This record gives sequence, structure tokens and C-alpha cells, in this order.
Amino acid sequence: MQFLRLSVATGLCAASLSACSTTTEPPAQQEVGSVTMRTGDAANYEYIYQPTSDRVQRLVPNAGWFYYPDSIAGVPAEFSVYLNSTEGYLLRGTVDGGEVIIADNGAQLIRTGTTVLPDGSETGAVTYGGTYGGIVVEGTRDLNPSSVTGLVQIEVDFGDYAVSGAITNRVLDETIAANDIALDLTGLIDGAFEGTTTGGDLNTGGLVANAGTYTGLIVGPNGEHIIGAVTITHTGVDDVIEQGGMILSQ
Repeated sequence: MQFLRLSVATGLCAASLSACSTTTEPPAQQEVGSVTMRTGDAANYEYIYQPTSDRVQRLVPNAGWFYYPDSIAGVPAEFSVYLNSTEGYLLRGTVDGGEVIIADNGAQLIRTGTTVLPDGSETGAVTYGGTYGGIVVEGTRDLNPSSVTGLVQIEVDFGDYAVSGAITNRVLDETIAANDIALDLTGLIDGAFEGTTTGGDLNTGGLVANAGTYTGLIVGPNGEHIIGAVTITHTGVDDVIEQGGMILSQ
């Protein structure tokens, strides 16, 4: 994963996003700034939404690709769908202070502006709920991906810098009930987190879900929202990769 302009708060380990504060008192209110996080091979690119033309540009050295509005059956309404006829699909979702873009090879998460994180001594654990939406692809440049949707809940303990959650009510291609995904316990640094996933079988084609990864940012003026991304490889005769996005609010 690539981190851009992500500072490490005093008192936290700089080497990982594990909870590692040695203080016995809950943290005071913290202010964090704009940051971009990228996962997978999508870390090689920068995605820019162009509102006047309603398209997304992917930048690469000395060139670029444009993705235009399109649709995939089953993608939840919280995500807009875009297509480049050569490169494939991507999903884009926004909340106040944040943007998530899901591509077939990773994700881009952006916190825009300043976020004041809740005071751990006053709030303790906060529960966020929202929508999960993703694509299931066979490699990159898959022009016929499946869709997957679900409900997501994440609990953030601002006193212990701890994050965990689950994605439930998962449905593949609008008809197949898929298994829940556990977002395993991980740590929080500067309103950012990354961890592992457990479960998530798609219940089709003999595919088995491997342990995956999830990534997220707390966004919004007062930390009201979370944007995130999930990557899971499903192993079978032909392996497929699930690339999903999360949009949550308190």
C-alpha cells in the first residue's frame, strides 16, 4: 500500500498501523489533514474525477485514460460506475470529506480537508454503518465483471486506537447469497487503518475465499464518515479477485 502525505501521530509506532500506544490515558481530540492512500497495483496511478464532463481520468507517465459513465447490474446506488472500453470498470463513491475509487487492480482513497477525530476520553467506541459495493474480476481489464453488494458495520474505539467490523447481507450478481466478511481487529493511526479479512466465500463455482485485506480512512469535518476498500482473492479452477468499496456514516 502507498501512503501519501500521511503523518504519524506522536506516541504511535511509525512502522505499522497496529495499535501501539503505550499511554494509559485515552487520546485527546486529534486533527488530521488531507491524505491519499492507494492499494494494489492501483498505487501506480492517480485517479482524478472531472465533474464538468462526469468522467474519471487515470494518470500514468506521459499518458492517461478516461473512464465514462456506465452501469453494472447490482452495484449499489452509493457508487457510480465508469468504463474505459480497453482498461475495464471502476466504481466511485463520495461522502463529505472523502472519495473512494475502486478499480480492478486496487483502490484509491482520499481524505479532503481537515478531519477532527473524536476525543477518545469522551466518546470511546463509535459505530459506523453503511454500504459495501464491489466488482469480481478475472484478472485486469475484465469487461464483464460480476457485482457484489452488502451492508458494512465498523466499530472504531478512539480510546484504544482499535478498528474491527463485518460485511453482511452479501449478494453476488443480485441473486447468489455470499458469505459474510469479518474485518479483523487492527489499529488506527491518524484516522487511517489497514487490516486483514476472514471469510467471504461467494458460494459459486467451487471458489474459496482466501484471507484478504481492508483499508480505510475516517473522513468528514468531525470524523462522521469512513471510506474504505477490500481486496479478496477467491481460489478455484479460475481464480477471481473481489475489489470492493465501503461508505459508512455514524
